[in-house]
Amino acid sequence: MKNIKQELKNLLIPLLLIVIAQGIDYRWDVTQDQRYTLNDNTKILLTELEQPLKIDIFLTGQLPAHYLRLHREIKTLISGMEGLTDQLVVSFVDPFEGSVSTQALIDEMTQFGLPPEYIIADQKQALEQTVVFPWAMINDGNKSLRIPLLEKVLGDDEQQKINRSIAQLEFHFYEAFFKINQKQKPTLAVLTSHGTSEAVKIADFMRSLQPYYQLASFDLKALENDPEKTLENLRRFPLLMISNPTEAFSETEKYLLDQYLMHGGKQWWTINPVAVNRDSLFNTGGSAVAVGRSLNMESAFFKYGFRLQKNLVKDMYCAPVVLANGSQREAQYLPYPWPYYSLAQPRQNELFGNQAGKVLIPFPSSIDTLNNSLDKTILIGSSDFSQSLQTPKTIALKEASEKLNPALFDQKSQILGLLLEGKFNSAFDNRITPVKLEDKRTTGQSQIMVFSSGAVAENQVDKGNPLELGYDKWTNNFYFNKVFLQQTVHHLMGNHKLLQLQNKGVELPHLDFQKVEQQSRLLKILMLLIPLAILLILGALVFRWRIRRFGQ
Repeated sequence: MKNIKQELKNLLIPLLLIVIAQGIDYRWDVTQDQRYTLNDNTKILLTELEQPLKIDIFLTGQLPAHYLRLHREIKTLISGMEGLTDQLVVSFVDPFEGSVSTQALIDEMTQFGLPPEYIIADQKQALEQTVVFPWAMINDGNKSLRIPLLEKVLGDDEQQKINRSIAQLEFHFYEAFFKINQKQKPTLAVLTSHGTSEAVKIADFMRSLQPYYQLASFDLKALENDPEKTLENLRRFPLLMISNPTEAFSETEKYLLDQYLMHGGKQWWTINPVAVNRDSLFNTGGSAVAVGRSLNMESAFFKYGFRLQKNLVKDMYCAPVVLANGSQREAQYLPYPWPYYSLAQPRQNELFGNQAGKVLIPFPSSIDTLNNSLDKTILIGSSDFSQSLQTPKTIALKEASEKLNPALFDQKSQILGLLLEGKFNSAFDNRITPVKLEDKRTTGQSQIMVFSSGAVAENQVDKGNPLELGYDKWTNNFYFNKVFLQQTVHHLMGNHKLLQLQNKGVELPHLDFQKVEQQSRLLKILMLLIPLAILLILGALVFRWRIRRFGQ
């Protein structure tokens, strides 16, 4: 009887501990970067959810090894979020289950804005292609939003791509919750006068901002005879975006922009101080003359503390341009490095850039900074193998087929994007103003962000339809333009919570496949022998124990 009680005690106590442990919702994150600990902003947003959210995750089913890692990280993240709220209804949906035709499924998913990812695996003597859908959909009953689960950056291999995606998972889910939970959107203005970017060329960038902000077109010339009213209308917006202006600003317009800045209005510029006729360069003669362009803003910019140089920066680390090699039916379209297309790296700083990829900046110029009391932050720059050319300068497309000479790229990184913030002095201080305004100011707290390429925010167009910003239809490359420029607008609009999550640092180990391949035979032998050795050691210990106990 005593033995039975002892056996029941030995059985029931562990079972009781297991039941109690399952009822305790506690996780201990021992990772150095706190990878499995949700950000405080995410926790607050989850607790503020007012209605149930249905989340369908399509990255499931039979997945390659790398994507199984991503799938496990998604389940861990979802588990952590479900512990904070009961408003999430999560389903893992295998899109291939019940599907008759893979191509029909791909077409259907693509129509819903969920294109597939094709994974090519090298299986010794054959290539194996796998199709996955790295997307999730979130729905609150009124609207649906896509959540990208895969983060693609030019130059990443498969392992780096998965690691980057894991690092960005929390941000993408937080972003979706933020969009759905947002009650009122702040409004920003987009300048439409002065020959700024055509609507179709900035369509994708503007579309990407619409979930966060209301966008309003603003014509600085609409009320030319009433500058007071123009400034009053402009001051309704916290931010004015000016993309690639080509027409000069009058003294009155410059003064209005100056006073808008003095009253706290923020400005975002993408501007070309050098004009390059790209139609002549790529369509007709294969050459164009780059000449300096004056927008009559030089004196104001100089007063604010920076100067746009009328030069062209060539970068040895550059994007390719596709050219025809051969004639007529024998022509082949090949990519050639084009040093006028800088592949610039956003600077690693506390603002953004921790998870940044390469940004394509066409025909950039350098930016000089001047000494004053403003805080200046370099946002992006060319590589340390750069060259600046003074204008006027003839650019010939045939330069792309010529071998790059590293000795010519002897200049350090050139500033291509700059943030200035602090107390600005008016460009019209101690000067006769072109018009009289009631509330004239000579100083003001504000911010200016400027990029020395007008086309950095412009998308390509195919058959009259805008393509995704950062996508090059000629090379099929994706660049980081859209995400980087979104971050710049978020910073100016004070959306720092999004930036904090997007730049969350996660250190994930990288597997050296080359080293594994070199030591594969040794590893196979060890994996075979080590378990056998462990069994032999355990068997010897048990055998010795039995001899000592029962050997008498």
